[in-house]
This record gives sequence, structure tokens and C-alpha cells, in this order.
Amino acid sequence: MSSWLDAMEAKARLIHQEILGAQELARRSGKDPREFTEPLYAELTRYYRVNFSYALLADNADLIARYRGPGVAHREPPVSWVTDVFGRLRKEIQLVAKAIAGMEEKKVRWPADLDPQLAGVTYGSLVVGMRVPRPGDAGADGQAVLPGVSDDLYRAVQTAVQSLPAIPRLIQDGVISEAIYEQFPDPAVRDTLMVAAKRLAPSAQNKAISELFLSGPQPSEELGPAQALTKQSRQILLRSLNAPSNRRMKANGEFEGVVREVDLDARRFEIRGRGASVGMRCIYEPAYDGQIIGMLNAAVRVKGSYEAAADEQPRLVRVEQITVTRPPDQQLMLGVEP
Repeated sequence: MSSWLDAMEAKARLIHQEILGAQELARRSGKDPREFTEPLYAELTRYYRVNFSYALLADNADLIARYRGPGVAHREPPVSWVTDVFGRLRKEIQLVAKAIAGMEEKKVRWPADLDPQLAGVTYGSLVVGMRVPRPGDAGADGQAVLPGVSDDLYRAVQTAVQSLPAIPRLIQDGVISEAIYEQFPDPAVRDTLMVAAKRLAPSAQNKAISELFLSGPQPSEELGPAQALTKQSRQILLRSLNAPSNRRMKANGEFEGVVREVDLDARRFEIRGRGASVGMRCIYEPAYDGQIIGMLNAAVRVKGSYEAAADEQPRLVRVEQITVTRPPDQQLMLGVEP
């Protein structure tokens, strides 16, 4: 896999070859070489000015977000808009990391408040690069930021974050392409990334940002044309998340586990335990809105239709019934099936 700088240098070498050819042509025709080469040198200068900072950023980032819209049309966008962009991107990377970590390993939990690291900022719209902290990285206090996190868990989180740019490419003709199921065979990972992409997409209330282009470590030429997340994308993803394909739901089942993570906005939670040894992502109905936050760390039994991964392990459940079998606090009696 080539890096962004490698791809950029390959294109620059082609321009250099054109310059050499122009110089030879000028020599043969007895003319001033500058007449032939100045336009090419100007092109080379523009190319480096436009692409170098982006390529340098991209080679150090797991996720690059390019924002376009009235709010970032100038090189000096308002600080409030920039901090809002940073905050949203930071939050979604944190949520993806927590969700993937919660479904991958039993004993180690990803730090909930761990910041992604800023790989850089450049302009031409607003471009932000962020990366997942690595095992062994130290924080401002000199302490390890991911104590106990294995390389396998780190790679699972990093891979998920780097996979986010695939989601907008799979929105075609107003729907989510069926290819998404082959791209993301693990339904829990697929659902996690679709939720993140939906929340990152510009909202109808956001007048500053009209488009968001996501990219990762691979140069875009290797992945095909980039597709923007837009206000329309947000609605398409929302419809798909609210009504997942029934053809993908394998069967009805009953599962027990402990509620480990709750996402109230997306109406999702993860359980782990008997019947969910590698973690299971659950989608719940609005009827449970008033109860679900109190179920964090409770033992529950859920019933509903589920989708399995390639190894036949249930990974995504559309919950029809939740029963609390052991409240997190015996003084707080939650629980009841609505």
C-alpha cells in the first residue's frame, strides 16, 4: 500500500519529466527554455502548495475529515465553528473506539474519555486529521494512555476508525448499497460505523457545513471516487438504521448478559456475558427510553431477532423485550417488561 506522500511524489515526478522534455524541445528548436518550462514550474509549485500539507497530514492520521461549506470557506473560520467540528469528530471517534473495544475483549475496557490525537490541520476548506492513540503512547502526565490494551484490541479499534470513509461510498441512488454487508460482515461493527457516519454528516440545522469528505491512510485513487456525507446522506443512514434489512436477521433468540455501554441518542447498548461472550450490540425501541440508562451494569435478558457474524455468533439484536434479572443497585428496582 502506497502512502499519500508516495502518491504525491509519483505525480510530481511526472511533472519533472515534462519539464525535462520541454527543456530538450527548447534546446532543439533554439529557443529560450523558460518559455517552455515556466508554465510547468508554476504547475509544480501549485501542486506542492495544494497537496503537500494534506499528504503529510494524511500519512499520520487514521481518519481525515474535509469539511466544506460557508462556515469554512475562508482561511480564518470562526473559532466556535472549528471547535464544534473538533468536538463532534472527537466524540464519534471515542464512541466508535468504546463500542469496538466493548465487543472485542472481556477484561480490558477502553478509556471512555481518551482523546484521539490531532494529526494536523490544513486548509482548502477545513481539513482535520486524527489518529487513535497507540499502546505505549504517553499522555501529558507521562503516564501510558492505554494501560493493559493489547495490540489486537488497538488494531481492531484503529481498523474500525479507518473504515469510516467506506460508509459514504456505499450510499448509492438514495439507499445503502447491498455491498455494505460484504464490506462489513460483522453486523455490530457495521452498525457502529453507520451510526458514527450518520452523526458526522451535516445536519439540517448546521448552516456552516454542507459536505464532509472522509478519507484514511490509503490514497483515494486506490479506493475510487470519494463521496461526501451530506444532509441527504444523514437521512438515508437514519432510515437504514431505524429499519435494518429483515433479510439479514437470522432468527429470533434470547440472550443474557450485563449492559456495558449505552448510547441513548442512537438507542443502542452492548451486553456481555452468558450467550454474549464476545459482546453483542442491541437496538432497542423508544418504549425503553425511560428505563435504559438505569440498566447500565445490570444483568438483563433480551429477546428479539438477531444478525450473526460469519462465525455464526449473534452480534446484532433488534430487541423486542428486555427483562432485568439483576439490577445494578439492589436499592433501585428497575426492570420491568413494558
